Amino acid sequence: MRISVSDDIGFCYGVRRAVEMAEEAARVSGGPVCCLGPLIHNPQEIARLREKGVIPVEELPEVDSGGCAVLVLRAHGMPREITEEAIARGFRVVDATCPHVKASQEAARRLREDGYRVIIVGDPDHPEVQATNSFAGNGCSVVDGVEAAQALGGVARAGIVAQTTVRQDLLDSVVGALEKTCEEVKVVRTICEATSKRQEATRSLAGDCDVMLIIGGRDSANTRRLAEIALEEGCETHLIETAVEMEPEWFRGKDSVGIAAGTSTPDWIIKEVVGKVEDMEKAIAPEECVDEKPGSVEGGGEPVSGTAQPETVIETAPEAPEAPEVEAATPEMPAAPDEAGDGRIYDEAVKSLKEGEIIPGKVVSVDENGVMVDVGYKSEGIIPLNELSRKQVPPAEVVKPGDEIMVYVLSVDNQEGVLKLSKRRADEDLAWGNLEEAMAEGRVIEAPVVQEVKGGLVVDVGARGFVPASQIERGYVSNLAKYVGQPLRMKILELDHGKNRVVLSQRVVLEEERERLRAATWSNIAEGDIKHGIVKGITDFGAFVDIGGVDGLLHVSELSWGRVNHPSEVVKEGDEIEVMILRIDRDKGKISLGLKQVLPDPWSTVATKYPVDAIVEGKVTRLAPFGAFVQLEPGIEGLIHISELSHERVSKPDEVVSPGAGVRVKILKSRPEERRISLSLKAVEDDSEKKHVDDYLSGQPSPDKVTLGEVFGDILDEAKNGSRSDS
Repeated sequence: MRISVSDDIGFCYGVRRAVEMAEEAARVSGGPVCCLGPLIHNPQEIARLREKGVIPVEELPEVDSGGCAVLVLRAHGMPREITEEAIARGFRVVDATCPHVKASQEAARRLREDGYRVIIVGDPDHPEVQATNSFAGNGCSVVDGVEAAQALGGVARAGIVAQTTVRQDLLDSVVGALEKTCEEVKVVRTICEATSKRQEATRSLAGDCDVMLIIGGRDSANTRRLAEIALEEGCETHLIETAVEMEPEWFRGKDSVGIAAGTSTPDWIIKEVVGKVEDMEKAIAPEECVDEKPGSVEGGGEPVSGTAQPETVIETAPEAPEAPEVEAATPEMPAAPDEAGDGRIYDEAVKSLKEGEIIPGKVVSVDENGVMVDVGYKSEGIIPLNELSRKQVPPAEVVKPGDEIMVYVLSVDNQEGVLKLSKRRADEDLAWGNLEEAMAEGRVIEAPVVQEVKGGLVVDVGARGFVPASQIERGYVSNLAKYVGQPLRMKILELDHGKNRVVLSQRVVLEEERERLRAATWSNIAEGDIKHGIVKGITDFGAFVDIGGVDGLLHVSELSWGRVNHPSEVVKEGDEIEVMILRIDRDKGKISLGLKQVLPDPWSTVATKYPVDAIVEGKVTRLAPFGAFVQLEPGIEGLIHISELSHERVSKPDEVVSPGAGVRVKILKSRPEERRISLSLKAVEDDSEKKHVDDYLSGQPSPDKVTLGEVFGDILDEAKNGSRSDS
């Protein structure tokens, strides 16, 4: 009996990714992690994951009561509101959603924001559809066929996405029906190619076999669809979850058996089934094998023989046993000595090489002729130099013996055993796969700039990527050359493998980061906080300072304790400064900042630096009708009252002083608590005259004692002599 295994079998990329992420989350957390609903649609794999610490739950446990603190989002995705609730409740969320499903969710969100009524083509009860629905808005409709689409009636603008596993013909028929009733129809292709390829492989295999085994969970839509396809080809079909469900009677009189599996079916179950088929083939007596075309099998009954092709149905096998029994050894079957079935046919199927596939290999040798690689084939493969790398460099600079690399199969010559491989094409194909995944996930990628071209930059993302000049920074960039050789962090805007076109944007990343920073800043700031900021712009009335994604106004009056005529006297663009939050207006989105508040207050030392009766120097800053203001130092101003300007009568202060003039003044009064100092100009003159007198007197010789007689003696003598003459 010929046993054939489908070319596309085992986990698809999205399922394998989800399983690996869940296992890693459990390993890193050091304890159990939870998954709301099954991670994938395969009960046996779910049971295995449970032993690894990945626990499916019906509802979110309480984190603070000893429950799991990590939530793994299943491959089919979760409704947005559930994810938001989990984050709000303190869960660390590991998003294992299939990238194709995330792309569908993102497409639904964009259609909704663009004003379309979103219509999802798929099963309304499927978890993937329910998750995508949460991104599509309240007006979303889910249709599972043409009749449901027609029942919607006329829709002005219909935006259509599909469940990733839906049939293409079903999607086409629904789109055709909507185009007849809607004014505008926009379709975003979201069907997974891996699913469609697997379906075509199953259809081809079923057309060439007497009986088909479809392996997978009965809750899996894509597994049930594989069984339907096999039936459509007129092949006797059995849908099973594990090898223990198989019956020898299914294979009596059959010449060929085909085996296919859903995208959620693990390799270990497939291998177990293949081995069991080999065992059963050996157990069936040769005389029991006939060349008649099998009849239908229903409920495990005997096949009906005959020349007419009967209608076939899906075998309804009993429920699979609990996980411990599933992993137990299968019932013993008679087998030839030392030839018990061990899945060798499955091993051969997965090891066969086909042109165009990408496989892992290990470098054996490197020389000037090329690179020899061991890929587990019957002979080693050769990588010609022109297939080693896109860069023209010596082979030894690309790989060395022992390196594990991915290679692309160029050609397989089964007669001569010559296997030609390409690392360059594998790198390019894998790069495109990574780019598709990055775009689906909205992931940031980093790549170096290799060239400046007209209108933008060229970056190396494994393929040639282009960054338009408008997408490099948040603002205008005049000098593009400075970016050559520098890495950029970007998101993919446009991807077209057929046209070899990749358009990327760093500006999107910067704006998203600024928005996250802005949201965090608004949620954490309070009046009185001291924040680090960067001066972004200067105007006549102040400076704008970025304090974390939010611009605040630093008014000219808050720049310094002293008088500032223009902000440029204190700060310039690009300065990093510390500022205080003075006022917050959340409704208007405005923040007032202060710089002087984080600087020492000069008035705190006035009492010691400017004591009463001290004579100091200052500069006249402004005049008022009642006097003149004098700056003693930045931030410290005193007033010379008009009465203290001169001993002469003064009508206006400008008769004595003018702005900008230097003056010497005397401290009359000092009131630091009121930020006031009274000054006098005329008191300095008084002190100066008194000092001159004192200095003059202090320079004269000290006289001896003088009596009144000595001072008035001559006068008295003259008076006395005159009186004698008269007599």
